[in-house]
Amino acid sequence: MYKVIKLENGLRIVVEKMPYMKSVAIVLVIGAGSRYEEEKHQGISHLIEHMLFKGTNQRKNTLEISQVIEGIGGEINAYTSKETTQLYVKVPQEQFKVAFDVLADIVLNSLMRREDLYKEKKIILEEIKKYQDIPEELVEILLDQIIWKNHPLGKSILGDEKSIRNIQREDLLSYIDEFYRPNNLVISVTGNIKVAEVILQIKKCFKRMKEGEIKKYIPAYDNQNISLIGIRFKKTNQTHLSFGFPGISRLSPDKYSMDLLDIILGSGLSSRLFQEIRVKKSLAYDIHSFIQYFNDISSFNIYVGTDSSKTKEAIHTTLEELRKIKEDNLKEEELRKAKEMYKGALSLNLENTLSRAFWLGNKMFLYGRPLTFDEVRGRIEEVKVEDIQRLAQNIFIKNKINLSIVGPFKEKRDKEEYNSLLQQL
Repeated sequence: MYKVIKLENGLRIVVEKMPYMKSVAIVLVIGAGSRYEEEKHQGISHLIEHMLFKGTNQRKNTLEISQVIEGIGGEINAYTSKETTQLYVKVPQEQFKVAFDVLADIVLNSLMRREDLYKEKKIILEEIKKYQDIPEELVEILLDQIIWKNHPLGKSILGDEKSIRNIQREDLLSYIDEFYRPNNLVISVTGNIKVAEVILQIKKCFKRMKEGEIKKYIPAYDNQNISLIGIRFKKTNQTHLSFGFPGISRLSPDKYSMDLLDIILGSGLSSRLFQEIRVKKSLAYDIHSFIQYFNDISSFNIYVGTDSSKTKEAIHTTLEELRKIKEDNLKEEELRKAKEMYKGALSLNLENTLSRAFWLGNKMFLYGRPLTFDEVRGRIEEVKVEDIQRLAQNIFIKNKINLSIVGPFKEKRDKEEYNSLLQQL
């Protein structure tokens, strides 16, 4: 069972002892992601994540930081999303103090040297180019721009060339001062550790941090009333399609119905879209759905990679599957199997310390408290066939379809043609 502690400065700690494990995992969740950024500093959250590994007074560079953890058989890394920056480390249980010292050091004492910033900006510019060259990634970037036009959610986490070049050391320090506050931070620790020892170590390192007022993000609303299409010409062997529909917040009571809808439609080899589009009609190799959740909204996305000559048929078949689930063809047995898949996958995922630390840390940060597996299982079991049908009817609406296409197409001529296809939903 986990334990939650809140320090006087607002820092939240969640610890779970897993006595049967030989490892310990630490996750730091910081409420700093791309949706909080000003347009001129787009990509700064991700840039700071990179810069945290460039050196402190105690460990001068990336090599010294990584060697401490990798030298004891562990792993250390970080990633940035639209809402958070997360750092994590996993090491053998007896190395907890070493691992925590490294993680605390890079968060609290990174030097953010100008010469490192100059080099790292060049690396990120290469990262941006890399994703522009991968059509599966580019089609999702384009879809976000369509769904969240003129909103921070529509901007790339990486930023763009102009914004990255504009960011200076003073901007990094100002952003860190604003967002890297204890009341905007959750530390999650799981594994074969003593809870009292963990709390003592965290207090020792973080009690000096001072809480501050955290900038709020700009809310996102679903105001869409016409279908939207974006086409990016790229000389590719396949056409890459991504459908997106504005959806519910992760805080909605319908979240578990949404998750089950995703499982039924596009998660795994037994899903409807996979069976119909790949197995029966051989229209695609890769077909899947996924959900981007945020605190105020979400998007239900479907990706299809298909031969360019089969693009229209792939669009038609995808929309036909959405129409079917709206029209009451979901049976109790199919829902039961989806529930078992959901519970089973979650149970397996929570078996290791790092996955569990991410689970507890993110639930604590995003929901205000961790949820137990039994709580989630109960909410999954409460979902009824009519809940999923109602949700599908509310989300899969033809004037709320967003479609991005990357492939060998001309925008003006093809956009009109594909838009007429979308009206069949």
